[in-house]
Amino acid sequence: MKKLLVFLLIPLFSFSQEQLTGEKIIDHINEFFSALNIKNYNKELLRQKVTSDFIIFEMGERFSLDEFTNFIESSGFLEWESTNWVLSDFIVSIDVSSAHVSYLNTGTFIYPNPYKEGVTLKEDKKWLESVYIVLEGEELKIKFLQSDDIYSKISVLRKSS
Repeated sequence: MKKLLVFLLIPLFSFSQEQLTGEKIIDHINEFFSALNIKNYNKELLRQKVTSDFIIFEMGERFSLDEFTNFIESSGFLEWESTNWVLSDFIVSIDVSSAHVSYLNTGTFIYPNPYKEGVTLKEDKKWLESVYIVLEGEELKIKFLQSDDIYSKISVLRKSS
């Protein structure tokens, strides 16, 4: 009887492990950043990508998703010209129903100079980031994201006459 029970449970464990692949996890993180991009900004899609108790540590601050999106929306971020991220150097560790991922995030942002009208800035940044992802039902969800700045350079992109 025990052998039969173990035999019947094996497909359940296999199914959960098949759900969590490095490719699916990386795709999920990229989808999160796509929804954060000002060209696609979608607060509801961001909400679908994270757990209800999601926490992000960004700019030395702790934010829930609502606090983070409120900060984005109130800071002028949505008026920026461009936000682009390239994620690379992934290290993925997968468990049965969760995964930890670390990666390099290289971003380029184009935005108006908040201190000088008519000047557009270009900011190149790099972060080392860490994400904890869990399987909720059959959906991947980001539970935690930690972002540490490792490089930042701001330059004048253009000046209007």
